[in-house]
Amino acid sequence: MHIALIRTEFIARRGGAERYAVNLARRWRDQGHRISIICHKADADDAAGMEIVHVSRPKMLGPFKHGWFASRAGKAAQKLGADAVLCLARAYPGDVLRLGDGLHCEWMKARYSSAALQLQRMNPRHRQLLKLEAELFRPGRFAHYVANSEMMRGIVMENFGVRPQTISVIPNGVDFKRFNLEARGRRSAVRKELGISDGAQLVLFAGMDLRRKGLRAVIDGFIELAKNDSAARLLCVGKGETEDAREYLRAADLDQRVRFLPPTDRMADFYAAADVFVLPTLHDPSANAVTEALACGLPVVTSADNGAKQHIVNDVNGYVLKDRRDAREFAAAVGDLIAKPRKPENIRDAGKLIGLEENADRLLECLVRSRQEVAA
Repeated sequence: MHIALIRTEFIARRGGAERYAVNLARRWRDQGHRISIICHKADADDAAGMEIVHVSRPKMLGPFKHGWFASRAGKAAQKLGADAVLCLARAYPGDVLRLGDGLHCEWMKARYSSAALQLQRMNPRHRQLLKLEAELFRPGRFAHYVANSEMMRGIVMENFGVRPQTISVIPNGVDFKRFNLEARGRRSAVRKELGISDGAQLVLFAGMDLRRKGLRAVIDGFIELAKNDSAARLLCVGKGETEDAREYLRAADLDQRVRFLPPTDRMADFYAAADVFVLPTLHDPSANAVTEALACGLPVVTSADNGAKQHIVNDVNGYVLKDRRDAREFAAAVGDLIAKPRKPENIRDAGKLIGLEENADRLLECLVRSRQEVAA
């Protein structure tokens, strides 16, 4: 089967969504399918054994670059004559659109106050992204949609009137070869490397966009937690502006208890070293970091705006915050998980996780079924 897969950047190291696209394409390639990658940028090693079709996304177009890529990528896929077209980015048309990047309209609601929201909608960048988003859900653009969480399925139906029967939920798959309970065996070694004692309580936070993932809420919550826990430590791993956060920590005399590290491919080691993983994100369809942490037996505290909350059972393998900005609620949830450690296997099992292979197989079935329905 010839499958055309659209992703703006086909580079695994760029983030969770890109890594997902690469893993998915490799799985199908190894099953004998012909894979064509339609993208703006690609890593040659990530795309080994696949055909790469480049589509421009000129910076000079400013806010219009998104729409430029979206329509041209869809046309490039049609020109290939592939048996099926899967969009993993804002592009159209195709057979299936996987909603792995979230919705810009929801991100804006989380980012801006009601008064500021109306003004921001006039911003050319936001206006063009919202326009493009609406285009994706026009009748005839796609035969089927795939969400990675029930939260996203509900949001799409509410915002765009998509019929329930045309949108399926396939949870993110976990790479169990990398993220598993065996990682716990490296706990002491990793802590020693980080300069953190075995007796310290380590809270882990990570993301490729620290602000969107909730850095301010993490700092406020950690300051509250530290009032009653002198052994608490915080490790922040990822990319983004951190100077304000560091200033808040210095003012609270806690800067020596917090470390900031750049993005890394060693997240399994950090999950092993930590006692709790926190992700009070503003908006996430279903953060991979949550399922990865759970697979390593690490409890999670996340926000109600994260679709990965479907993997959290309160008081069993973590907590879903009612208000991600409530520092006291954050501190209480983290404190409880530290004070009453759960068994790693119970944490993992409660998440009802699936592997990369099952995720890829279910998505392929959806793609084939969509093509058959269109042909019929």
